Amino acid sequence: MPRNRVAAIDVGTNSIHMIIVEQQRHGFRVIDKEKEMVQLGRDSLEGRPLTDAAIQRGVEALRTMASVAARWQVNELVAVATSAIREAPNGEQFIDAAERAAGIRIRVISGEEEADYIYRAVRSSVDFHGGTAVVIDIGGGSVELIVGTSAEVFVTVSEPLGSLRVSQRFGLEGAVTPRAIEECRKYVRRRLKKPLAHIATLGFDFSVGTSGTIMTLAEIASSHRDAVASGLSWLPRKRLRDLIDHLTPLPAAERARRFNIDEKRASTILGGAIVLDEILRGLDIEQVRACDAALREGIIEYVLDRDRAPAKGGSVRRSSVLALAERSDIEQAHAAHVAHLALRIFDQTAELHRLNTGARELLEYAALLHEVGMHVSYQSHHRHSYYLISHAGLRGFTGDQVAVVANIARYYRKSTPTDEDENFARLAPAQKDVVRRLTAILRIADALDRGRRRAVRDVHVEANGESIRFRVRLRDNAEVELDAATRRARYFGKVFKRDVDFASSAA
Repeated sequence: MPRNRVAAIDVGTNSIHMIIVEQQRHGFRVIDKEKEMVQLGRDSLEGRPLTDAAIQRGVEALRTMASVAARWQVNELVAVATSAIREAPNGEQFIDAAERAAGIRIRVISGEEEADYIYRAVRSSVDFHGGTAVVIDIGGGSVELIVGTSAEVFVTVSEPLGSLRVSQRFGLEGAVTPRAIEECRKYVRRRLKKPLAHIATLGFDFSVGTSGTIMTLAEIASSHRDAVASGLSWLPRKRLRDLIDHLTPLPAAERARRFNIDEKRASTILGGAIVLDEILRGLDIEQVRACDAALREGIIEYVLDRDRAPAKGGSVRRSSVLALAERSDIEQAHAAHVAHLALRIFDQTAELHRLNTGARELLEYAALLHEVGMHVSYQSHHRHSYYLISHAGLRGFTGDQVAVVANIARYYRKSTPTDEDENFARLAPAQKDVVRRLTAILRIADALDRGRRRAVRDVHVEANGESIRFRVRLRDNAEVELDAATRRARYFGKVFKRDVDFASSAA
């Protein structure tokens, strides 16, 4: 009996893609892929119906894919359609024809749902390192922009600015004049002005680009094709602008020959490049990371997450910490958010604190447990937290590690570490140094959620000589949090001998 196999089909404006995977204990293994550049949106879009020729091309491609999926004996096949079918007045005609000919029932998804699938795919392929990403997907009919972390999406944008759409609208499929390029740029800029301004206000740490358009541009731009073959590569904006200049005077056939790409892709690549360049310009991004995970991988992630049993266990240490937190009836959402902010600060100040990943783990556990003494007494709960952590019998830790975690929790508020306190005085000099540094971080992280509303959703740390700026990203008014963090940061400045200030950007 074969393992659970799932096929996902993305019926796009430019291409139809299928991926077939086999579920494994952790994740999945790709066992087959199919792609047909059908160009369903050719000579349609903007409210015009799909042409008979496009419908026929699409149905034939789906018939082939259904046959491949059947040979692999897939347990489930999920097919979705995006902007071309979403907008076409005869979209249902195509869906019915596909079901009759190939036995595939296609579900039309919204731009927001499309963005969600794309984000799932990127999140499973790229290590966010706790940061915030802006994900850019340039399809044939639409562009999706998503901002979020590995755990949460903050905003999704879907705009009708796909590579095929703008190429048809501005006649960019062959050799064009600089004037046509400028007209296209003005149009794209106008459509994206508000969403890009909102994304810039939210703030992000890095950018990821998906879709065939961006992967093709990255491949053309890269002199190291192996980097692209691995699934990830970088596309500098300067190189992108050079490519636009090279592509502008060339007919599609010459673009295909010179850059070794499919002629259908060659007819839309310039339009996609202009859209991408305007996004990078509007967000002041110098380079984008190209990622080959896309909507179809996101569908797979969704299906497997839906069927997967809830994760159990984890490390002995983490299980032990979480068990103590649960017994103490702490406000776990607050503790988790403080831990997130603390780790964000830790990761961005590595050159300053020079602590290892073991210290990072202890900081996270101290953040998760910093209020376990609350049920004993609010007034002195930090002292009670020290006692409870010290005597909880946490499994998987050495005695020294427990002492460090307990001391960090002891000093997250009110007084700071001092040899006048017996609990701190008995630590070895190296342990004291770790406690001071991690305490300085935790004091700020906790202050940034003082109102327990997650008003501060993220923090970006900027080091400049002898000063440190914490640029906090907000989802709500955070006057109380910023005031508390400014006061708590005095200890951070003392420990690291830096001037500290705070700036904010509204959600």
